[in-house]
Amino acid sequence: MNNELITLENRSIVQGSGDDSIEFLQSIITIDLLNNENNELRASCLLSPQGKLLNQFFVKKEENQFLLDLHKNSLHEFIEKLQLYKLNANVFFEERKDLEVVICLNEELKNSNLDPRHKDLGWRLIRKRNHNCFKSNNYEKRKIELGIVEEGEDFLSGEYFPIELNLDYQNSISFKKGCFIGQEVSSRMHRKGKPKKRIFSISMNEENRPGDDISFESKKIGSIIKALGTKAVAIIRTDIFSKIKKEKITVNINEKETQISIHIPHFLKNDI
Repeated sequence: MNNELITLENRSIVQGSGDDSIEFLQSIITIDLLNNENNELRASCLLSPQGKLLNQFFVKKEENQFLLDLHKNSLHEFIEKLQLYKLNANVFFEERKDLEVVICLNEELKNSNLDPRHKDLGWRLIRKRNHNCFKSNNYEKRKIELGIVEEGEDFLSGEYFPIELNLDYQNSISFKKGCFIGQEVSSRMHRKGKPKKRIFSISMNEENRPGDDISFESKKIGSIIKALGTKAVAIIRTDIFSKIKKEKITVNINEKETQISIHIPHFLKNDI
């Protein structure tokens, strides 16, 4: 169904409140909350001081409080980090077990927000928990088609730089807001313009699994991060692209010869 409602059971909601809540969050995350007059849903990250991605989440600002939508596997570690950083700030964090996240890929829901990472990811809504769960793998298929992966589900905290995951093209980092944790490293990588690795959606002629290595001319060039059937998202070295930008190439995945097609998003065509 084109207008199917999908419950994201793997998401948790954290509420932040207190007089300093917005100012505190603004100082540590990658997106600019203050330049958001309509209180739109924002995609953002928390980085390490070395610039590695620790957590990914959505932020919904509401007056002097905010709601954070993140993967449930990251919930407790994420709250611990916020508690560590808040020092004496007047801000409090609470898991909202009474709330859930639902999405609709092709039809706007009342009070919902379009996914800020990509319009084809549909509309997200945080609502009171409804025990009638709607399950579908169409959302996972769509993310793979668009080359989108998520911390907590597809890779570990601290494993990648956000630019390697194309988050600089997914409205998840502001390079104009000023300071945030990991800002110096992120800005330097952004100015250089070409990270050593980036993620791409790929098609394969047979099924492979996350973690499988991809080799070309006897050298490892990347690995699979997320897979569903013969479609996958892989992280691939950018210095090899002059050799592999063809409609189909023959590689080795887990030491087995196979053919893949690499789908280059329009925003990267001039960058690789």
